[in-house]
Amino acid sequence: MGKYEDLEVKAQPGAFSTLDMEVLVPEVEKLQAGEIYVEIGTDKGKSLSVARMVIGDNINMYAIDIQYTDELREYFKNIEGIEFFWMRSKTAAQVWKERGMPKIYCLFIDGDHSYEGCKTDIQSWYPHMVEHGVMLFHDCDESSPGVVQAVAEFVDTHRGIVKWEMYKRTDKNTSMSKIQL
Repeated sequence: MGKYEDLEVKAQPGAFSTLDMEVLVPEVEKLQAGEIYVEIGTDKGKSLSVARMVIGDNINMYAIDIQYTDELREYFKNIEGIEFFWMRSKTAAQVWKERGMPKIYCLFIDGDHSYEGCKTDIQSWYPHMVEHGVMLFHDCDESSPGVVQAVAEFVDTHRGIVKWEMYKRTDKNTSMSKIQL
């Protein structure tokens, strides 16, 4: 069994494929002690559980979602190193600023897939990113045109200072997008 198939078996159930892992995992594996990983849109916790399995113990992890389900509570109750913000992403970004939280090295956005929702996530969290950080986006394809539009507009207004890559697998009906700042 390969690395990603092994993670698939061990991960919390949810909508996050091995292709998605192939984009996320190398980025989180690069993180060094004390650096920050933030995930917006935890849903059932699959991507967060994958990140937790591959991130070192000294990496600070934060998860943001508007709902806290019994399923998430049960799965993550014995897993250390993750701070949860059970609130809207924009509110969490304001709390982040008010607390004087450190800059983020890897940001994974998989929250509200509407144009306004994704644009708000980008606008709220981009100011909290380190200079050479990475922003990842789940479902950046025709299934979520609002995500594509918001990401494309961000890239267009930051042309020359960001690099945008898209990853799509039609056979797995999944996609990821990566912006290197």
